[in-house]
Amino acid sequence: KKAIVATLVVSGMLAALAGPIPAGAEAAQEQQHEQQSVSKEVKIDKKLAAKLQKAIKQYAGKEIKLKNVGEKIEFSLSAKVESVDGKYAISFHIDGGKIWEVSEKITIDKISKEDQEKILKVLKKAYANKTYEFNKEVIMHRGYDGEKEKLGVNLSYELTGEDFNIFFLKENSAKEHKGRVGGFEIKFTKEELDPKLLETATKAVKTAFNHDLEVTAANLRQIFWTLEDKYVSLEIVKGEVTSLYHKSRKAVTTNKEITEKDAKEVVAPLAKELFNIDISEYEVKWDNLFKDYCFVKGKATEVRAALDAEKNVVYIKSGSRAAAGN
Repeated sequence: KKAIVATLVVSGMLAALAGPIPAGAEAAQEQQHEQQSVSKEVKIDKKLAAKLQKAIKQYAGKEIKLKNVGEKIEFSLSAKVESVDGKYAISFHIDGGKIWEVSEKITIDKISKEDQEKILKVLKKAYANKTYEFNKEVIMHRGYDGEKEKLGVNLSYELTGEDFNIFFLKENSAKEHKGRVGGFEIKFTKEELDPKLLETATKAVKTAFNHDLEVTAANLRQIFWTLEDKYVSLEIVKGEVTSLYHKSRKAVTTNKEITEKDAKEVVAPLAKELFNIDISEYEVKWDNLFKDYCFVKGKATEVRAALDAEKNVVYIKSGSRAAAGN
């Protein structure tokens, strides 16, 4: 459960639950950043260092000087250590030191024109009204079998542009994934957004939080649109709002302050207006893992919400986001 909390709750909700920094807190924030920077370091003992050197030599075909310390990968139980020149990196599990990937910075000309066109086609299909130009630098990721201590089959490229990044799976142990484009993210300014999308988002935020949305950042990941401003963020899938978060509100962590019955009274009208879901006959359960209220139909969680001490919604979500809790 602790692992699930670390990977799902933190990654999915940290930004949403973090509030604006109070005036005069700059010094404390700076000190916190320094502490976090130190805590990200992962010590490398002699045994792990030998494994890392073996892996990088297998990959590069020559001796490569690595840094003496690793760095934790955000929202992960892994860390990576870079080469002194910054060209290479090796990723490994912090607990046990098993290596799972070697990466290298290469140039775009190492990727065939045919593959580049395949990648561009996916980006243009996702959103046509943009110009996509690849940066010259590309990250190449090669899988590594930490049990057998040898290079794996999986090979992928991470390409970036001015306002996008995308993965291309060149080689994969699962043949059906070979040569396929993987995940991507495209960033947008408020002016680039479709007016209908913006209207849907603005209306939902006003309904959920009585807040006027002023978009400061927006992105598209596969079919998931995320829009946010200083105080709120929301997700839209195929034109429908699926989740909303208020960044500055603090959720209650037990169901002692607000009962399940009270939670339903607050959430029911919002679920109906936001998602067109009538939860009046749904069972309400307190989820002690994610510290929120689940509205269950049969065995499926259809709606999930967290409330603050004043019975204001901190977040509310439906569909797969509600079911998974992330």
